[in-house]
Amino acid sequence: MAVGVGASDPREHGYAPLYRDLLERETGREVQLIQLGVAGETSESFVNGPNSQLARAEKALAEHPGAAVTLSLGGNDLLSVANGTDAEREEALARYAWNLDYVLETLKDASDPSPRVAVLALYNPVPGSFTDEWTSRLNAEIRRVAEDNAVSVAAADEAFRGQEGEYTHHDRYPWDVHPTDEGYEALARTFAGA
Repeated sequence: MAVGVGASDPREHGYAPLYRDLLERETGREVQLIQLGVAGETSESFVNGPNSQLARAEKALAEHPGAAVTLSLGGNDLLSVANGTDAEREEALARYAWNLDYVLETLKDASDPSPRVAVLALYNPVPGSFTDEWTSRLNAEIRRVAEDNAVSVAAADEAFRGQEGEYTHHDRYPWDVHPTDEGYEALARTFAGA
């Protein structure tokens, strides 16, 4: 989601550029966007992948201390075991929580002053299905780890509740769980609120 997959024009209508625009209006100053998102990223590849996002984020934060950081991570961890067993989902959830804790600790230590980090609590594009339980459990881990690391949570789960048909492509394209332009606007507002 950080790269804007599903937006009509990701460079303009993804949550990252929309959030930048909100910050510019709030501060009355130009805000530079450093887009480090990678489509399809899991928490494991975020930490350990070749030229990992985490390593690139550490470098960017060293060059821009105290920056605002948005983190959207976890959906692909669950999607990777969507057709798996409950035991596989449990394992993926535990691995995700460990990785998220490591990521948040690393980001907070990457600059002085520390960055302002907001991590996204994920929306459920298919309410009323088995995804209710697992999205809820993932968000509980996000909130727990965020609290342990004193970072903000952008509550997309709350912002999207009841708006899934308008905010995601899933109703029209069941294989696509990404936000619409309206959904990305809601995500940007959610990050601004966090």
